[in-house]
Amino acid sequence: MNKSVLMIMGGALVVAMTVALIVQSKLSPKQGASAPATIDILVARKKMLVGENLKSADVRWQAWPESASFQGVILKSEQEDLDKLDVYDAPLRRNIEAGEPVTKQALIPDTKGGNNFLAALISPGMRAVAVSVKASTMAGGFVAPGDNVDIILSYVPRLPTGSEQYANEYVRRFASQTVLSNVRVLAVDQNAKDAEREAKIAKTVTVEVSQEGAQILALADMMGDITLALRRIGDKDSPRSVPVPFTTDSTTSDVVKRLNELVKQSRTSSNTVRMYNGTTIMNVPVRETPKTAGE
Repeated sequence: MNKSVLMIMGGALVVAMTVALIVQSKLSPKQGASAPATIDILVARKKMLVGENLKSADVRWQAWPESASFQGVILKSEQEDLDKLDVYDAPLRRNIEAGEPVTKQALIPDTKGGNNFLAALISPGMRAVAVSVKASTMAGGFVAPGDNVDIILSYVPRLPTGSEQYANEYVRRFASQTVLSNVRVLAVDQNAKDAEREAKIAKTVTVEVSQEGAQILALADMMGDITLALRRIGDKDSPRSVPVPFTTDSTTSDVVKRLNELVKQSRTSSNTVRMYNGTTIMNVPVRETPKTAGE
């Protein structure tokens, strides 16, 4: 065999062995390499719901990569007494899943100092208002904390004196309208937790509204009956949504509609004209023309 060919083959073999050794050294773990640094943080043993008080049996310490730590986690190294943590008995501001780190942002602090749990749930600039309800006015009792509802007012309008004949086309006695839309439910009776989803007959429902919405609800409660219409989860009003028109007995009942039509016909066939002079009303007969008299 040619000597030059042997030299080329030998050189190629040396290069291949060198490359193999380099790759092996890169892929193999280094001797004496230290493991990633960890810290012990507080995590949930089980799923906990909003409003529950944090108990020692609900949490545990777990090793966590120090590089993955974030603001708000509860560190074991910072606790003076592991059996009596400051966060114990604090209610949860939101749900926490099993294995999830318990953060200070998820807890309502200083509850022992008198802070109200429900007040901590209210969004900035909003108000909590209680509404009297019954099963028939709260979707059969299926309204629960965290749901969103529309608030409907049903009432008997007070018509101005002398306006009855003009108002019949719009309303005779009953009317209803949506006064507030997409309102968040904070609590049902004294329960602000969403632990149970079965139907429950309640007496009051606390909702979150703006300052103007609080005034509307206060007035609506005096005007008539309030009904809560349960909305689909995640359903939101479009900015271009058309305002819902008011609903009355004149726009709903076919009987009332027919009566209004008969009243209109009787007015057009009448030979009297009603005249108003201040508080005085006069019916003035209209003299028939020969043509109309013959007809």
